[in-house]
Amino acid sequence: MGYVSLYRKWRPQSFDDIVGQDHIVTTLVNSLASGRLTHAYLFAGPRGTGKTTAARLLAKGLNCRSGPTAKPCGSCLECTAITKGSSLNVVEIDGASNRGIDDVRELRSQVQFTPINAAYKVYIIDEVHMLTAEAFNALLKTLEEPPAHVVFIFATTDPHRLPLTILSRVQRFDFRRFSTADIMSRLETVVAGEQLQVEEGALQLMAAHAEGGMRDALGILEKCAAYTDHITELSVTEVLGVASRELIASFCSYLLRGQKVESLQLIDQLYNEGKDLQQFVRGVVTNFRREIIAGSGREEEKLKLEAIRVLSETLREMKFAVDPRIPLEVAVLKIVLDSGREKPFLGDLEQKVLSLEKKLAKISETQQLASKTRPETSSAGLSRPAKGDQKEYSTYILSNWEAFLQNLKSERLMQCEAFLREGTPLIVEDDALVVAFPRDRGFHKASMEQDNHREPAERVLSKFLGTSLHLKCVFADNDTNIQREEAAAEESAALELEENKTEKLDPQEEEFIAASKRIFGGEVLIRPRENKSEEV
Repeated sequence: MGYVSLYRKWRPQSFDDIVGQDHIVTTLVNSLASGRLTHAYLFAGPRGTGKTTAARLLAKGLNCRSGPTAKPCGSCLECTAITKGSSLNVVEIDGASNRGIDDVRELRSQVQFTPINAAYKVYIIDEVHMLTAEAFNALLKTLEEPPAHVVFIFATTDPHRLPLTILSRVQRFDFRRFSTADIMSRLETVVAGEQLQVEEGALQLMAAHAEGGMRDALGILEKCAAYTDHITELSVTEVLGVASRELIASFCSYLLRGQKVESLQLIDQLYNEGKDLQQFVRGVVTNFRREIIAGSGREEEKLKLEAIRVLSETLREMKFAVDPRIPLEVAVLKIVLDSGREKPFLGDLEQKVLSLEKKLAKISETQQLASKTRPETSSAGLSRPAKGDQKEYSTYILSNWEAFLQNLKSERLMQCEAFLREGTPLIVEDDALVVAFPRDRGFHKASMEQDNHREPAERVLSKFLGTSLHLKCVFADNDTNIQREEAAAEESAALELEENKTEKLDPQEEEFIAASKRIFGGEVLIRPRENKSEEV
């Protein structure tokens, strides 16, 4: 027989050889030992985690001459045939290439035949999620009530793609990714059996890059064994095309110190040497993660977390980039420049800013509390008028119109504030504040007259003045003669004042007043005459 790949040659031949899947091995061993067997199993998990291997061992335990047994002998005709893959009672089917309804119909016709010199006929369907919906429907009845001598074992990497009707009829086992320690343990066994010279650091690197898959780890070991007789960590990096740990550590140090030039030069060096930049980024992320778990300073930890976030996003972009250097270089600049690492004083500055913000918030709270307790006055220094005095209300609202508009804004009545800002308050009359709008602001006037704007504004106005008032909107040239009456009253008062100033006394009156002041002292006030034509 020719050369056999390591993952096939070192496939576990008993349940004791399986590592890292103790929860599954224990359940299957107990089921075989007690005879509590089911007619259909589902082995789900990532690639290279031992799903097919466990299926073959289960078939051995069922069909061994001393079976069902948890410890198949491995030497009887059926055990030997299963190991070689030539057993007529264990049928392995590739679900990806036999996925149609015709293939399932042929399978249904074969399950009726009894096994040859064995207790069970075992059907192992790999990548079962590749079957079509019609194929699953055709298999459903057979899977639910198969012949007593038939056992189905399904293996899949995507169990979520199986119909619920199938999942409800199988006993499911979820295979986990192997830990780095489990992979290294198995690699050491294989290295000893193959008599290879491998450094421990090289085994750790292989186990790390296998990403939880035992088959991948054995494949890496096989390539390295073909590359050199003495496998070192450097030879593993050469075979895998990845950067060494020293380069990854240097790159991480450059990022933490904000050395963007050195970081970009290292990326260019790795690219020119043909290294896998995606693997390099994964190594950097893993290194940062390891350092965070080990413990580091708070500021460094923040930067490392930010680097992990940015580099993880960059990995997705690199998959579709023509030149993978570009997204990685952009990520480096983002980490170095945006982090502010080149300005070490920013950490203290940030603390000072936070402290100032807290002080300002406390001062603002104190001012608000004081404003609630002090008497309400206007911006012009006028106190809120007493109830019922509409003249004082007019004076108050004219002096505090801007403050009222600000109250509308603080109550989130932005539209009301914008509409009323186009008008001018005139007077409080008949429990209503009259606001005049120019003719070209008819839209604002009409909007304020609508209930959905007028009523909220009136509510804020009543709260502002301490009494219930309505809003009355008029045009500036048709304001019910209010402006005219006020202007006439002001003009009359001015004329009367002028008359009082210009009125002259006759000589006898002036002499009489002067003599009175000499005798009695004080001041003399003269009441203006109501009718000039009237004789005194």
